[in-house]
Amino acid sequence: MDCAKGTAVAGLYDDLMVEILSCVPVKDVRRSKCTLEGFFHGGADGPYSYGHFTSLPGSEEDAPPVDPSFSFLMAKQPGVERIALLDSCNGILLFGCIQDNKFGYIVCNPATEELVTVPASSSSCPSPPQLKENYDGDDGERYAHTYLMFDPVVSSRFHLVQFWINLKGKVEIEMVHSYSSETRAWSNRSSKLERGKEGGGWGLWGEVIIGFMCGKALVNGLLHFIVYHVEKKENLIVAVDGEAKICRVIRWHDKHGVNIPAFIDQSQGHLHCISTDLQFKDLQFQFTELSVWFLEDYDTQEWILKHNVSCSQFFGSLSCPFNDFDIVAIHPDHNSIFLVQHWNQKLVSYYMDSKELHVLRSLGEDYLYITPYIPRYIELPVLATKD
Repeated sequence: MDCAKGTAVAGLYDDLMVEILSCVPVKDVRRSKCTLEGFFHGGADGPYSYGHFTSLPGSEEDAPPVDPSFSFLMAKQPGVERIALLDSCNGILLFGCIQDNKFGYIVCNPATEELVTVPASSSSCPSPPQLKENYDGDDGERYAHTYLMFDPVVSSRFHLVQFWINLKGKVEIEMVHSYSSETRAWSNRSSKLERGKEGGGWGLWGEVIIGFMCGKALVNGLLHFIVYHVEKKENLIVAVDGEAKICRVIRWHDKHGVNIPAFIDQSQGHLHCISTDLQFKDLQFQFTELSVWFLEDYDTQEWILKHNVSCSQFFGSLSCPFNDFDIVAIHPDHNSIFLVQHWNQKLVSYYMDSKELHVLRSLGEDYLYITPYIPRYIELPVLATKD
C-alpha cells in the first residue's frame, strides 16, 4: 500500500513539474541546464583571436548565448593589447593575453561576465604563439601548453596545468607547473617529478608527444589526455590531478597496431576515445575507419566499442588523408561527434545512431582555434575578484 501511495505521489509530482515547465519560456529552461550550445572559433587576424560563434541546431534561433566578441573583457581590462582563447571547461574560458606589455591569463565566465586575472607561471614562460603579432605557424624552440580544469561537481576551485615542451631535437617535457585558484599561486612541479608512473611524475619519461590537439577529458576530477611514448612506441592515456601529478596511466587496447587514438573527451559520464585505422599510402597516412570507444570500468581498463564507421560511409571515398579533418568534440550528452573538414572548411556533426553527417557552418578561414562552449548562467565564487 505504501509503495502504491509513493508511486501515485511520484506521478503527481512529475505531472506538476511538466505543467510548471510548460509555462516557463524555453530560453529560461535552457539556462537552467548546462549543455553544449555551440563553438567559439576565430582566426589570427588582428590583435584578438576570437570573434565567431556557431550554435548547434535547436539553440535559441541560432543566436549566440553570449557576445563572441567578449567586449566585457576589454571594458574590465583596458590595458589588454592582444588576447587569444586557449581553452574552455564546464562554462569558463581561459584566455592568454598581453596586458601592459606583460604576458598573463584571464579566466572568465562569459555568461555572467565574471573574471579573474592570472599571472604567467614565470617571467620566462613562453607565451602562446597566437599572441605573436605576425604568427606564421612556427611555435619556436619552446612551447607552453596550459589546460584549464574546472569541475563544479567535484570542487568550486579551478586549476591550470601547464607543460613546457622542447620542440627542437627530442620532444621532451622540460617543466610542469600548476595553478590553484584557492592559493592564487603557481607551483613548479618539475623538482618533484619521478619516473613516469601512477602516483609519480614526468621526470624520466624521455621523449614523449602530448596530444595537445587531441582533446581532453575531465572525468572523476582528473584531467585525461593522450600521450605517445616514443621509446616504447606506445599510445597511452594519462590522468593527472590539479597539481599535475600522474594519478593513472591507461593503456590503449591496440598497443602497437594501426588503430590509433585520435581524440579524447567526456560523454555521458564516461571517458570516450575516438580512434582511426590508418594505412600508409601515396607517401601519407590515410584514414580508412573511425571508431568510438568508451572506458566502462577504470579498474579493468577495458575499452568497449561503441560505434565504428568506414571512410566510404563517412566521406564517400575508400580512404582520405588523415590531416584532411580535425575532430573537435564529442557531445557530452548525446551520441554525436563534431569535425572540421579542411578541404571545404566546414564544421560538421555526425550522429552515430542515424549515421548521418550534417553541415553546421562554413567557417571560411576563421578557425585557427575552435572550442566547445557549455554556458553556466550562475555566479561563481571562484571568479570573484579579491582585493
